Amino acid sequence: MNNEIVSSWHQGELAVQQRAGTDERMAEVGPKFIREFMPQQHRDFFQSLSMIFLGYTEHCSNACASVLFGALGFIQSPTETELVINTQSTMGDFITEGLRVDDLIGLVGIEFDTKRRNRVNGIITDINQKNIKVKVLQSYGNCPKYIQPKVFVPNKSYSEFTTVSVDHLSQKYREIISNADTFFIASSFDDGQKFRSRGVDVSHRGGEVGFVSINAAGQLLVDDYVGNGFFNTLGNLLENPIASLLFCDWHTGHVLKIAVSSEILWHDEQQESMVLAAGKVKRSLCFTPKKIEQFNNGSAYIQAVQA
Repeated sequence: MNNEIVSSWHQGELAVQQRAGTDERMAEVGPKFIREFMPQQHRDFFQSLSMIFLGYTEHCSNACASVLFGALGFIQSPTETELVINTQSTMGDFITEGLRVDDLIGLVGIEFDTKRRNRVNGIITDINQKNIKVKVLQSYGNCPKYIQPKVFVPNKSYSEFTTVSVDHLSQKYREIISNADTFFIASSFDDGQKFRSRGVDVSHRGGEVGFVSINAAGQLLVDDYVGNGFFNTLGNLLENPIASLLFCDWHTGHVLKIAVSSEILWHDEQQESMVLAAGKVKRSLCFTPKKIEQFNNGSAYIQAVQA
């Protein structure tokens, strides 16, 4: 197999691309658009953010999704292959306790008002009580599709943290999920090979309110809308179905983090055991919650109320 293809995609991504019919195009796209450095506009973009979403593996175990906040400049890019991120403003999960040098990490930044979105997957090269330094392994942009525009204001109750951990979806949690137009998913794949396609991804999922449904078994169902054809997340889930979902309640400032097992439901197969999220899409994702954590007042920002 072509070494450039191997370094751009791992076997899970290649398998999903082949089944979806994007494999030939991705063989050309990968080496061109997935870089080992950040162009200047991406460096400027990350340095302009006030929040960044991340995926990491806690003590080399399962993927975790989280978010960090900060004032303008809390992310710096000293070189085209480095990001330095201040980790002092978390959602109350204190992620640095679970991070180590040489851990792989996935990052996605979004400007919700302009619908710009860029991603970095990398490796932690330094960590202290204030910052983590990340070396870029993969850098690429994502299109603005499915990003629901928002304007944020500071959450005055931020940092008044309390945490609740349960193993089932209460009615309150079901309402947060059903009313969401955005969530984030952290997934991982690492077979020990030193290719830059291994590691952790965190991706954005968005749609109209109600795009995430919950079936009678308490499983979350999400249609996999047409995207860039990379299938980073689905490729990871094919190889490692354990993932982490992050739902931010932008109205209250609370955050839900849900550890799940995942299944890709192809609509060309008979799925008699459950009702699909339906529609004309070719795939759906089914998530079975294993652990639910609510981080009260975990978001530093809430959505501005429209006049």
